[in-house]
Amino acid sequence: MIHNALKYSTELVRGIARASGLGEGEEGVGRLGETLDPTIDPWSQPEWAFLRDERLGAGKLSAGPVASEFSIVALGNASGSNSIVVVEALSAASSAAMNGQLEVVADSVVAGTLSAAAFFVSGRDRRFGSTQGRTFGKIGTDVGSTFGVQLEQQVLGFTSFADFKSLPVILKPGDDLIVIGQTVNLSLTVNFRWRERLAFKGELPA
Repeated sequence: MIHNALKYSTELVRGIARASGLGEGEEGVGRLGETLDPTIDPWSQPEWAFLRDERLGAGKLSAGPVASEFSIVALGNASGSNSIVVVEALSAASSAAMNGQLEVVADSVVAGTLSAAAFFVSGRDRRFGSTQGRTFGKIGTDVGSTFGVQLEQQVLGFTSFADFKSLPVILKPGDDLIVIGQTVNLSLTVNFRWRERLAFKGELPA
């Protein structure tokens, strides 16, 4: 019998065992405790995200100018993915100085406005390769300058990228994180960096 055995999220224990060089079925890691952190930190090493089946992603999207419409770029967590997407960093620039607004919105709200973007994402951990499937990118324009919960505005320069500050943002399945230009007929380019993984039991709303 293992004292204080973990009954849920046992992939963490298996990941630590593999990171420690133990093979399948070998003894060595029975449980996690506070004494483990000084010896091995499974969270700080980006290459160990693979052991937790946590994917590291990045991508760049651009929306072109349309007369009398606001440009929009989105990163979304696919409905039914059973995953969480943590957007860690985001920067944006425009074809001329304007405000860019950061919002969270249900994908169903913008599905008729935005279209899927080609050649969008690539895994930062090349052992996974493409991260498409859980996450997606969309671009488009609209006569409206807002859709969802407004988080932040930044002044975007001409080819000078501004970093947004209200991050990380955690997206549940069906959520989009969008940047909307606040001046019509200007292009918008956005860089995203995120990580994604399948949700543990109890991590998603019932």
